[in-house]
This record gives sequence, C-alpha cells and structure tokens, in this order.
Amino acid sequence: MDVITEGTINPDEPVADVINAVVAIKSCQTPILRINDNQSDLQGRILFSAGGFIVGARINVSGESGYNAVRKLLMVKDGNYAILDPMRKSTNELNQALWLSTTKIVSMLPNLPEAPQSILDSHPERITESAARPKTGQLDLAPIMAAVGAPKDQPMVDPSIPTNIEEESRQTVGNKQASRKYNEGRWRTIKTLIQLAFTLLVVVAIMLNSDTVYGVVSAGLKTVGIDTDLSKYMGGLTQGIVIKAKKDLEAKKKHIK
Repeated sequence: MDVITEGTINPDEPVADVINAVVAIKSCQTPILRINDNQSDLQGRILFSAGGFIVGARINVSGESGYNAVRKLLMVKDGNYAILDPMRKSTNELNQALWLSTTKIVSMLPNLPEAPQSILDSHPERITESAARPKTGQLDLAPIMAAVGAPKDQPMVDPSIPTNIEEESRQTVGNKQASRKYNEGRWRTIKTLIQLAFTLLVVVAIMLNSDTVYGVVSAGLKTVGIDTDLSKYMGGLTQGIVIKAKKDLEAKKKHIK
C-alpha cells in the first residue's frame, strides 16, 4: 500500500481533523486510515469510501472489527496515523458495510455512541450507486455479480465498494500465444553467439600475453617430464630439407644446359 500522508494525533491535530483530511482526498476512492495509540498497544485500520463514509474497521491485535473497532480507534487522543491507498490489494477484511456518516461522527467526537444507529447513512440510494463510478441512471450489476461470485467463506461486503477478490483473479493465455511458445532456434543462436564471444576473448588474451602464456605452459609441461625444446628434433629435419632443395636446384640447372 502507498502512504498518501501521515502525522500525529494530539490536541493540536485531533482525530476529527484527520477524518476530514481523509474525506478530502479525491485521488483514492477507498482510502484506509491506520491509527496507532501511543498510550497502549491499540493499532488498527479504518476503511473509508468516497462520499464521506466509513464502511468498516479492524483492530490488529484482538482482531475485533465492525463499529466497536471504529469507535475504539477514533477515541485515540495521543498517537500517530497514516492515510493509505490500497491500490489493487483486497480490502475485504476491513469492509463490514457499516456506511457510517463521517459528518455525524465528527460532530459527535470525542463522545461517540455505543450503538451506531444514530450515525448510519440514511440514504438507501447509495446501494445502487457505485462508490467508484458516477451515477448514470442505470443499475450497476458488475459489483453485485462480483460479490455473488466471491467464495462463501469471505466476510460480508457491500457490493458498491470495489474490492479485488484475489482468489477469483486469473488470466488465461491460449496455447498459440507467443508467451506459450519456446523458440529453440533463437536460444541456439544466442548460445552460439555467447560461445563465440567467449572464445574470441580467450584468443585475444592469449595473443596479448603470448610470451607469458608460453612460459607458463612450458614450465607446466616440464614438471611432468615433457621437453618443450623442439630444436634438437627439428635440426635433422631442417638439414634434410636444405640438402634436398640444393639437389633439386642443381638438377634444374643441368636440365637447362
């Protein structure tokens, strides 16, 4: 998740100001407010929806969720916060479809009621409006069908909040697609080029250091009893070649006469 902004919760910047800052964000449809209490181990996250609503929350340590989690987190007076953008990650665990009006919550802080009935959204038309799509006058069936197709062990979520159901996300590639084919000829060409380049580097290294290489090889062969001095073997052969060449030259001279 990307951090949009973060700060501290104190008398100069109370929770009410933080809620207003979350609602004012227009670049993210479902921002998440993460709150840590400096006076205890209370930590948790609150899920917001575009339009100024809180749709759910969860406390990290205890796993408590729903309105009680929202109430406890918003009662923090000394702590820190971060506003997060969930991007493409699933927000199912934070979505209990509470639809709490942030305007009413801010007006009641810090004395939130024990029951959420007085701060619930009283506009039923929100169910047919997507939190991420403009109203067009037509019923948006896509989020509803996505919720119906979700695994049954998933917690209840409001279909108007776009969530990414990772278990159902898949991509099928046909067996004739380029990504499913192994190009053996191309791999052979690449392997041959690599081998040629390596061989060329070795040859260049030997040419630039021929004296050193010859000395090292000769010393190594001598240690195993191989004599690298070929002059004594080549002497007789060289002398024979010279004698034959002289005879051939004399024969040609006689033939000319």
